[in-house]
Amino acid sequence: MILRVFRAVIHEHRVADFKRMVQEQSIPWLKGSDGMLGYFAGQPFGANEREFTMVTLWRDLDALRAFCGDDWDHPVVTEDEAPLVEAMFAEHYLRFDR
Repeated sequence: MILRVFRAVIHEHRVADFKRMVQEQSIPWLKGSDGMLGYFAGQPFGANEREFTMVTLWRDLDALRAFCGDDWDHPVVTEDEAPLVEAMFAEHYLRFDR
């Protein structure tokens, strides 16, 4: 299994717009992806006013590639979300507790 940790810093004054788009677009997109086993969506908290995170669990690399494309190790957002994002990052980890 693969853990994908996505983080996005959102342009000032666009946080509410990004949150709405994640709820309306990204989460349904994730839920409909074959091989996506679960997710945790995190919104800004405390001093971290503009950074969101999405942690997803994928069955295998083939499932992650089907979702992200061949550049699976790079961050992905929907076309509508992209103009709201100042910076984004994606890290990947192999699950080892099982």
